[in-house]
Amino acid sequence: MTRHETNFTNASPFNSLVSVRRHPLDEQASHKLSTRVVAYTPGFEEVARLFERASNDLGTETNLGVIRRIMSNNPASVLAFARREGFDCAAPHAEGIIAWLPLTAAGHAALLNGTFNVQDPDPFHLTAQHEPSTAIYVWAIYAPGLAGGVGIAFDQMSSPLHRHADLYARAASTSGRRLITTLGFEPLDTIQPTAPSGLYVFRKPGSPLGRPLYDSYPTPGQHYTFTVVRTHDDLAKVMAIRSAVYIGEQACPFEEEFDGNDFSSTHLIGYAGDEPAASLRVRCFATFAKVERLAVRQEYRRSRLAPLIVKAAHELCRMKGYARVYGHAQKGLVNFWRRAGARPFPGAREFAFSDYDYVEMLAEIEPHPNAIAVGADPYVIIRPEGRWHTTGVLERSGDRSAKRPKEGR
Repeated sequence: MTRHETNFTNASPFNSLVSVRRHPLDEQASHKLSTRVVAYTPGFEEVARLFERASNDLGTETNLGVIRRIMSNNPASVLAFARREGFDCAAPHAEGIIAWLPLTAAGHAALLNGTFNVQDPDPFHLTAQHEPSTAIYVWAIYAPGLAGGVGIAFDQMSSPLHRHADLYARAASTSGRRLITTLGFEPLDTIQPTAPSGLYVFRKPGSPLGRPLYDSYPTPGQHYTFTVVRTHDDLAKVMAIRSAVYIGEQACPFEEEFDGNDFSSTHLIGYAGDEPAASLRVRCFATFAKVERLAVRQEYRRSRLAPLIVKAAHELCRMKGYARVYGHAQKGLVNFWRRAGARPFPGAREFAFSDYDYVEMLAEIEPHPNAIAVGADPYVIIRPEGRWHTTGVLERSGDRSAKRPKEGR
């Protein structure tokens, strides 16, 4: 456990676990494991004994002062394991241990940008007990002969406080890398090229990592993110942004701004941090999609929100199989739309509405290689708009037995 980085022992059964087949954490049956292994919150003396034993076995050093501070801040961050057979709650004797650090949003960001101190974590980066975490860093595992304890620990890390918190780990040896990939971890730099080298991630359902730009809100470490409107609250944010821009600044009449197309369209919201700052509307037709009603709040006009939300819209259209994105550009904003990939096309008309001059423009885009189409997985097609990359609620309902009515009913 050199420098307190995650170090996985070579001891059995981890070698056999790696060499046989994958055992992803979320597929381990903890209810079965619990018949053989007990997991509990240990006292500091027991933790110190196990860390010292692990240090002797692995030839590494341990700073018990840091461990004590971590446990004092959040006793639930350390879990001990013992074989159920012969276990005595009055005199527990831990045989294995896992230490994990529930991170705040600031801690998650520090982990992703390489400034997180794994030797002596900043208290500002760690959540206290009973506080929800944004991510979890697996600090150390020592469980010779008790691999089942890892699955039970994953249940703890998937409690309501940590349900959506991705798990991160570093491997200090080749066997450690084999183990964490066996458990379902993947190199973070294959998902986020700018991520620190050597960091691995286990993505939980709904993880923001690796999501497309149009479904990137929220993503730790990214200031400008986007999402498809799916709730009344989301739509209210869109209407507030457009009211401020078009009705407030451009004196557009209400019935012209809210023109009867909002409930038949897909909307995107752009966020600056957690503040809704931009919106855009997409309408889909037979052979093209139309991007319209781009609005950015005045205080964010100098940011990258406008080009990024257009890019997100184009990515959404690519996923829906479109090769052409059509739009009406205000005359004064033609150069902006050119930079976004659109051009006036032969025969493009100039016209006016709501007191502004417009020109037709068209962006040629390449449909996504996995664009939604007839023949795609039917479960993918029924997923929520813009979330075709993650399991949907109707998909999960397929685990239930189907109720088939009798003929004639």
